[in-house]
Amino acid sequence: MTATISRRRQLAAGLALCLFGSAGAQAQQPREVKVGFVLPLSGGAATIGNQTKVGAEIAIEQINAAGGIRALGGARLVPVFADSQSKPDVGVAETERLITREQVSVMVGAYNSAVTFPATEVAERYKTPWLVTGSVKDEITERGFKYVFRPNNMALYDAREQMDAIDLLARESGKKPQNIGLFYEGTDWGRSHSAAVKKLAQERGYKVVMDESYPPNQSDFSAQLLKVRASKPEALVLVAYTPDHILFSRQFADARLNVPYGIHSVGGGSEDPSFYKAVPQRAVEYLFVQDDFQVDIMQATKDPASLDADKKFQQRMGYPLNAYGAQGVSNVYILKDVFERAASSEREKLREALAATDIRSGTALITGYARVSFDAKGQNVDAHGVITQNQGGQRRTVWPAENRVAGTRPVWPLPDWAQR
Repeated sequence: MTATISRRRQLAAGLALCLFGSAGAQAQQPREVKVGFVLPLSGGAATIGNQTKVGAEIAIEQINAAGGIRALGGARLVPVFADSQSKPDVGVAETERLITREQVSVMVGAYNSAVTFPATEVAERYKTPWLVTGSVKDEITERGFKYVFRPNNMALYDAREQMDAIDLLARESGKKPQNIGLFYEGTDWGRSHSAAVKKLAQERGYKVVMDESYPPNQSDFSAQLLKVRASKPEALVLVAYTPDHILFSRQFADARLNVPYGIHSVGGGSEDPSFYKAVPQRAVEYLFVQDDFQVDIMQATKDPASLDADKKFQQRMGYPLNAYGAQGVSNVYILKDVFERAASSEREKLREALAATDIRSGTALITGYARVSFDAKGQNVDAHGVITQNQGGQRRTVWPAENRVAGTRPVWPLPDWAQR
């Protein structure tokens, strides 16, 4: 009888241990996971920063509505946004605040390369994973950092796509520019991109006849336009954020300068819907744009979450999903994949999961990438964009040739202003 009672007590103790142990484990599961975002929500790049923010918010709402992070017991994603104002010192301070005070698990940002470059140094020091959005400065992933991962293009990729497009159009038409000009904003983004274009242009036999930078937030481009007129580039590579791109485009059109093989803009302002609302159609007709999102085939996707994101983005912003909104969506879905595989909100485990990322389907690829995986430096080597040409108020993909929508024909070379 005594042995039976003792045995029952042991079983009861074991059952209690299992029950309380299980409850304790469940109690340790986070009910929510904080994700920090540093973006330009005011200042010159505010429209782009807010487009990224809306895309991220939509993706977070979708994920939370679908049950949250299942590997964490349905934990909800909670975004914590900070405004960099496109200023490196502000971005650095806000990064440190989100990591130390808000205790975010992972960081996303910061669009401006000049902000991302120093801000990621802070994240690396605090051993906090950082998922880059938009920033292309090559050196961001060239410093041997272990916590920085970039799914989008680096500057070299953007430049290569622009030069590949020029080469393709030259082969197709038998007409090729002999020289190019470079005109770019003078921060990390512009300098990094122009250096890559210059290197590639010289390797491919194009003479660089203009290499001109300008300080951001210009009030007048008259002096620089005189240099364009004097140097006579046959193709002009342009790097500009939205406000500067608006002003330059207006003044360029008013000056009626002929650049026979066109202006080739590397994203930035020319991917921003607010840019197209602020300039007359004649100012952007035939403009070539290195796009990080193929806007003319969005209707072809069959992914329900992507279609829902596009619908909600239009409702909130008044225009369809664009490159920056899509990057916001993609960044969050990449992190969902990471959280599920890490089954943790701990920074080190998230870093390990990010390094092992290999996404080949789903909403994380809404940007158009075939794959997201990171090399030893943290760069997604499968990142790519497309080159579009503005024709009749629409951006039509002209490179790669296999991405062209039926009926698209590049205009190359461009007609003179007198013939438009």
